[in-house]
Amino acid sequence: MKSGLIQFNLSKHAFIAFLGALLFFVAAEPALASNTSGGGLPFDDWMTTIRTSVTGPFAYTASIIGLVGAGAMLIFGGDMNGFLRTLIFIVLVLSFLVAAQNTLSAITGQGAELAAMLTNVKTGGVA
Repeated sequence: MKSGLIQFNLSKHAFIAFLGALLFFVAAEPALASNTSGGGLPFDDWMTTIRTSVTGPFAYTASIIGLVGAGAMLIFGGDMNGFLRTLIFIVLVLSFLVAAQNTLSAITGQGAELAAMLTNVKTGGVA
């Protein structure tokens, strides 16, 4: 009569392979997953330029204008076809995405706190 429990027959070689793999993952150096500061990829410069352009003051102003314009079109636009509504929603979402970083830093004031903290570290605690 067989019992209701499932029995596993694990060979000696499979057990040793499992222990070796477990030892490999446990003993791995943290430097294997470290983050470098340089990057050094050929497209890093223009990606940084795009990031600063999208988060700059002009992009923030354009996103606020886009939010107001898209909101006004949705409220006062009357009868629009589906394609035009989709385009307006795309403008609305992109404006939210661009304005999100500047708006949140303006509301929470994290940028000023970080600058004050860095000033205290550089001057030895004297602000």
